[in-house]
Amino acid sequence: MKVSLNLNYNYPKNISFNQNKKRETVAILGSSKSKDSISEYINLCSDVTKSFVLADKNILHGCGTSGIMGAAYNAAKTYSKKDEENKPSQNLAIVKTPLWGDEDIENCVVIDKADSEAQRIEKFSDLADKIVIFPGGAATLQEATTLISKNNYTPKEKRKKIVLVGSDYFKNLDEQYKKIYSSGLLNEKPDKLYTIADTKEEILSA
Repeated sequence: MKVSLNLNYNYPKNISFNQNKKRETVAILGSSKSKDSISEYINLCSDVTKSFVLADKNILHGCGTSGIMGAAYNAAKTYSKKDEENKPSQNLAIVKTPLWGDEDIENCVVIDKADSEAQRIEKFSDLADKIVIFPGGAATLQEATTLISKNNYTPKEKRKKIVLVGSDYFKNLDEQYKKIYSSGLLNEKPDKLYTIADTKEEILSA
């Protein structure tokens, strides 16, 4: 059951996402459900998020507490530095209103809200220069294709670094982009718009 967002919740106004802040922020997207079929990616996400946080990166996510989202949330919460209110200052979230009901806004810093998934994708893109997309459902594919499309129409120096995690999971999507490029309907080669990675080392080096 969905719950309503507390309209009295005070969203921090002192977080300035200038270019330096964007470079320090990694958005992590993926499934908000825990399924055996993606358990290896859930564990990988937790490990990768820990490495990002310990390298002083902020983690930006959708605030879910299960699946890929839960792995990112819990690792960021666990290893983050604390702010003056004793909240994990590197554990950042954009929530959708009304809330889905599985969010934990007490142990992260909610920096913004969105009225739709489409609006939230735009905000992820606005607030992070690096976006790591793990396997997920229809919403995850929407996020990936929207962000790749934005890269296609963005000057090279302003493009986001998009990493798709899981060569098997994203195989058909990658093939479709290659087909579109070969037909002349894509401005750039797919590997200029996103990177596919399978391991922690590949994700971090990307």
